[in-house]
Amino acid sequence: MERSMHPPFVTGFSAQDYLTAEAGIESAHQNNAKHWYIDVSLESERPDQWNSDRINHIVQQCDAYDMSPIIHGNFKAPLSSDVDELRLVSLEYVKKEIELAKNLNAPLIIHGGAIVEPRLVTIVKKKALDNFILSVEFLLNYAEKLGVEIYLENLSNYQHYSPFHYIFTYPEEVSRVLEKIPEAKIFFDVGHANIGNDPISFFEQFHRSIVGMSFSNNNGLKDQHYGLLNGEINYYQIVEKILNVKWEGIIAFETRGKTVMQSIHELNEICISVTKKRAA
Repeated sequence: MERSMHPPFVTGFSAQDYLTAEAGIESAHQNNAKHWYIDVSLESERPDQWNSDRINHIVQQCDAYDMSPIIHGNFKAPLSSDVDELRLVSLEYVKKEIELAKNLNAPLIIHGGAIVEPRLVTIVKKKALDNFILSVEFLLNYAEKLGVEIYLENLSNYQHYSPFHYIFTYPEEVSRVLEKIPEAKIFFDVGHANIGNDPISFFEQFHRSIVGMSFSNNNGLKDQHYGLLNGEINYYQIVEKILNVKWEGIIAFETRGKTVMQSIHELNEICISVTKKRAA
């Protein structure tokens, strides 16, 4: 099956459909995607649910379809917890995700996790970010020994969910992490960046560290996973900025109610429109 035409900045499309690995690769293949997410926040996809037979089956399917998975780590792992004992336990858990990624020849996306703090929010969030940096340094070192790439995904900067706070959500936090770990690579979730931030300036500031992007749209308040043309994010401007800086990478779609092929078509139409405008 030939894959769909795509904009020049796309090295491959990825499906993000919250399916089992087996169903996910079939759906992605039918939708002309080169990659698909194995989301280990799903109970059926956690590291302890994988035996050698299951791993071998997926590897064989990847070879047959010329595809490769992306392991979407469990975003609930408290890698930034201000409780050191909890953070250290979470590192042992994520090591298992890294080992799974190695067995499946895949990169692993990790997240900053969340803290719960109704009182000393500023102090605890600073410690949480420092702890996330420690966690990332440890996991990058472990992953390098196994030949696994680690990507950091930004979470939503919700403004009204106190006392619950995601970590690694806004530009100042990302800048701090990259200052300490300049080699860190980001899988940029544009929909997340639209909540409490400006996704366009976010991309402009960090595009050199971004290896892939997750596309969806929302109302700026909740992560609704709308199609590209249904929400407050202006994807015409996003594509314009991408072309301006000559960025290239993977584009993942987490657009509920639309197939990957429909999202690819929307992105193609956006890119054609932007390209014509630039040439005028």
